[in-house]
Amino acid sequence: MALCFRGRARGEIMTVSAGLGSLTAAARSLWGKSDYGEGERWLPLYVHLADAAGVAGRLWDCWLPKSTREIVVRAVGGDDDGGGAIARSLLVFLAGVHDVGKATPVFQAKGVPFGLRDARGIAWKPERAGFVLNRDLVGKREPTHPIAGELILERYFGRYAVPGCEAAGMRSAPSIVGAHHGNFPARSRLHDGGLDLRELGWAGEGHEAWEEAQDELVGYAARLAGIDDERLGMLARLKLDVAVESLLTGMVIISDWLASDCDLFPLFDVYDTDDGMDDATLRARLDHAWAEVRIPAPWSESRPRVEPFGEFFSHRFGLPAGVEPRPIQESAERVAWEAKDPGLLVIEAPMGEGKTEAALVAAELLAYRRGLGGVCVALPTMATTDAMFARVRGWLDRLPRDGSLEEKDIYLAHGKARLNEEFQGLVRESRRHRSLVGNGREGDAGEFASESATVSAWMYGRKKGMLSNFVVCTVDQVLMGALHMRHLSLRQLALANKVVVIDECHAYDLYMRQYLDVLLQWLGYWRVPTILLSATLPDGQREMMVESYLSGRRLPGGASASAAEGQRRMKKVPAYLRKKQKSAAPTNAAQAKASVPYVGYPQITYTDGTSALCVGAKASGRSVSTSLQMIDDSVETLVELLEDSLRDGGCAGVICDTVGRAQEAEHALAEAFGEDVVILDHSRFIDIDRMSTEEVLRSELGPTATAENGRRPQLRVVVGTQVLEQSLDIDFDLLVTDVAPVDLLLQRLGRTHRHKRGEGECERPELLRESCCYVRGIDAIDDGRPAFAKGVTNVYDVATLMESLSVLGMTTEHSGTEIMLPRDIPHLVREAYSDQAEGFVPDCWKEAYVKAQRDRNVRNSTKVERANKCLLQDLAYAKKNDWTLVNLADKISVKEDARDSDRGNRAVRDTQETIEVLLVRKLQDGEIALLPWIGNEEVAEGSVLPTDWEPSREESVLLAECAVRLPLSICPTDKLDSCIEELERGCVNYVRCWQESPWLAGRLLLPMEGVGTGVFECEFLGKRLRYTRRGGLATVQDSLTSD
Repeated sequence: MALCFRGRARGEIMTVSAGLGSLTAAARSLWGKSDYGEGERWLPLYVHLADAAGVAGRLWDCWLPKSTREIVVRAVGGDDDGGGAIARSLLVFLAGVHDVGKATPVFQAKGVPFGLRDARGIAWKPERAGFVLNRDLVGKREPTHPIAGELILERYFGRYAVPGCEAAGMRSAPSIVGAHHGNFPARSRLHDGGLDLRELGWAGEGHEAWEEAQDELVGYAARLAGIDDERLGMLARLKLDVAVESLLTGMVIISDWLASDCDLFPLFDVYDTDDGMDDATLRARLDHAWAEVRIPAPWSESRPRVEPFGEFFSHRFGLPAGVEPRPIQESAERVAWEAKDPGLLVIEAPMGEGKTEAALVAAELLAYRRGLGGVCVALPTMATTDAMFARVRGWLDRLPRDGSLEEKDIYLAHGKARLNEEFQGLVRESRRHRSLVGNGREGDAGEFASESATVSAWMYGRKKGMLSNFVVCTVDQVLMGALHMRHLSLRQLALANKVVVIDECHAYDLYMRQYLDVLLQWLGYWRVPTILLSATLPDGQREMMVESYLSGRRLPGGASASAAEGQRRMKKVPAYLRKKQKSAAPTNAAQAKASVPYVGYPQITYTDGTSALCVGAKASGRSVSTSLQMIDDSVETLVELLEDSLRDGGCAGVICDTVGRAQEAEHALAEAFGEDVVILDHSRFIDIDRMSTEEVLRSELGPTATAENGRRPQLRVVVGTQVLEQSLDIDFDLLVTDVAPVDLLLQRLGRTHRHKRGEGECERPELLRESCCYVRGIDAIDDGRPAFAKGVTNVYDVATLMESLSVLGMTTEHSGTEIMLPRDIPHLVREAYSDQAEGFVPDCWKEAYVKAQRDRNVRNSTKVERANKCLLQDLAYAKKNDWTLVNLADKISVKEDARDSDRGNRAVRDTQETIEVLLVRKLQDGEIALLPWIGNEEVAEGSVLPTDWEPSREESVLLAECAVRLPLSICPTDKLDSCIEELERGCVNYVRCWQESPWLAGRLLLPMEGVGTGVFECEFLGKRLRYTRRGGLATVQDSLTSD
């Protein structure tokens, strides 16, 4: 349905007289906000609605990127001119009506005391204006005002019903009102609320006054938005897709939050008379608030000059003159710049090939062409995210901008961002800059580099940080865009505003891929450019990712405009590049309809409109030939192997599949080589210990550490878990690894001979100049099948491990093979994950393999079923059935819990992570203290912690870095609540005074007693836990754990 409003230029602030004088005294008497007993102040409901409507208009004009505005414009069916005006008016109207549910007896009767002058609260205000309030409604909670508001607006819209008009259209906009507190409105609550006629003011004494006031306020919101009655009727019948409703909900939530900030929009004295605020007063109130809050505009830049590409690339990444981009980076630039209608890019290249830089180049060009306001980069772990933050910040500092400094605002989003010194330093510097500017000291503020990234004050925090223009985050922050959880719409709005980059997507298992696939569908619907990075992907995974994105892109309505429309809306490629666009892709691109072709390795698979294409690129890095050899699984064999291999020195890595296996291996190797040689790294160390260990590893085994400069040790053995394969740029002379799926094995192989060390690797010990990797974790291989170690099969499926060994040709005891990296990566992965994988399995394994396949299928079905419990619904199904936000509420929602703040993050991971605790030592006198080795320049090691007052900032930061997760064997996921309750009982007396601390509020302690030098233990849920600086956290009876 086309709706026509006269357009206006971008940046022009639209102001429409709302006819405030037309509001009756009765409507003006209804309260919307109060200070809840702190004083005697209130805010009339109509003023709050006007504030929210004004903020929504400013958000549309000054914050929302062009790409997101176009999603709403397409949804209302308008053209470039009229559609923009009606889309803006729709948002302003929704914000202006969002709290109309407060114009009900059940809300107005709330007992909100003001000092001692009237214990009944401010119910006297509407009573004095003629409204009837029944005392039995005081304290009643249902229907809540969002539910009441949805019912009121749907009832109001009913007057515009016409024959043939589907009811779904009349419910679309009202469902946004019902969702403005972050929860999608459930049908059961709407049904029950609709029966509460007295509570709604639709029955009983004086109901006429309530109904008139409700109609008055809806009409008031329409006038705020500049919508006349005819156009309001058209909007009432407009059915929006649920993906558009969600984005509008996110914008209404932000408008409400800003309008509810009493520092920006002050309350009034409750005893002041109210003759109505005029337009000028409301506008001045809005202008002042908007100037104070300093919401960053979306990032934008003038047309980038990408040729010569070498110069462009070097400038963006601070490289010396003459450094040439790698082929995969050049291909990424061409796809992003030349494809007619780019959407999804899947970049596959070996480790160290520069995929991150390729993605950032593509993200900048796609953001410019599509009109997006920034970039979000997601990674699998906190460690990789912290490392990426520094790289993205450096790139962002060199990125040009058209507008103010605040356009380049950045946020680090993961559970321990407060402990990242670089990010926190940027937070402090940004606050200082704002303070100087606010005090009129722009000259002093000039010390802040003119192109430096900054951190927005308003967009700082767990709920709002993702709304920043540039975000570096753990992947769960992105996958939660497909998770049923409160304020999902805010997260979806944050993603829709930016180019989304997801790194190491090969690392996500079947469970996580359920969320990734649904998220890609929604991103495709919104036309959000999305870039996936991987060393390599199985064909089936790649095709599923592409198809998921295209399934959203193909949906009619919202974002599925024709190719011609897409070209018209997208910024044009400059003239000097247009001649290249005749093919709309690099010359060696291949197109496929039903599947994505394989054209070589490295490669980029991408979508152009609704088509999938692929382009190859040359590998630029060196090739490394690595021999693989199977060994016995005993620790005795491991010790003998390393004693022999390292007799002339060298640096060896031992990667284990479980923490328990790593602890066992470290114990045996430390006895053989000495504790000064062997280092253990896994996820069950407290953060500060693990960070210290990994800093040593980067220093000793990183690319700049050599024997010549004295940083690379003559002898070193590092034992760890999967953290070694993901987070660290380190190089071993020799590698020992547990058996694993073939793609993960190849990832681990990237840690041996990773850096070139002299001609012919002459800087390595002579015995280790040829790359070699030993594979363990197999107890035996007999005629029937391989017997894998218990801990290994608790992590990986037996069938997948059998496929891995089979494609490698390692199917007999002590068998081996030779692998050339990166050449062999793609064909090994394709073979292991293809339907033909069974053909590589030896005949003598077949019976066991078929059983293992069945077991895997059962486990996979369970994973999918478990993921689907809280997974966002399929968008195509929702559109086909005319769903609104009400239908989305039918799924189970992950409940927020202040005691367990990362519950949502865990919900999108099929994880063995459980509850996080802060380890402290319990002293004999009952006090608690830091562990003996924890301290710094400001805090003495092992300091006693105060419990009668809040610890100092320095103490709090150190204690927050003493976090570790409990083993799954101690706290299984189905007993999290009882685990939390037990922890609360144990620490409640210590943390009472800490609940205002930004680092410690809501955190759980696990006090442990010293039982020897450097050894701390405690009883918990019937088991005994031990922590040591060398070994980390373990159950005392562990010798070979499976967790």
